Amino acid sequence: MFSTILVATDGSPESLNAVHAAAEEALRHNAALHTICVTNPGAMQSMFVSPQPDVIDVNYELVTEFLAEESKKALREAEIEAESIGVSVTPHPSWGDPREEILLCAEEIGADCIVLGSTGKTGIEALLLGSVSSAVVMHSRINTMIVRKNWKE
Repeated sequence: MFSTILVATDGSPESLNAVHAAAEEALRHNAALHTICVTNPGAMQSMFVSPQPDVIDVNYELVTEFLAEESKKALREAEIEAESIGVSVTPHPSWGDPREEILLCAEEIGADCIVLGSTGKTGIEALLLGSVSSAVVMHSRINTMIVRKNWKE
């Protein structure tokens, strides 16, 4: 049924659950498995905005370096998780808005399924925090699987 699966990861336990589920699906369907980790530098930089100039001196080069390392770490952890099931992955580190980059990557690789983790936030909490999984589900033109945090329990 699936030939190419894209799974998004951010290094969280929820996203590693999604990687596990995606790897099982890839194994079941003999599909290629791709991982994506999207770094959103704009989100991090917006945390340092101050109404008074020069109040906080942020070294954006260090922040960017840190984010790039975290992305590599998340992709490596996803690779280890998938390989533990017997599936190899093709990693896609990306920069930008995760909601857009996941959909763009899926289109570029010809994915027929996107897998995402979710903490299951609802109501005002999801509205305030924004939900990558909700946005991807809403705008995806292909099958999208959401793996809840307690799917193994």
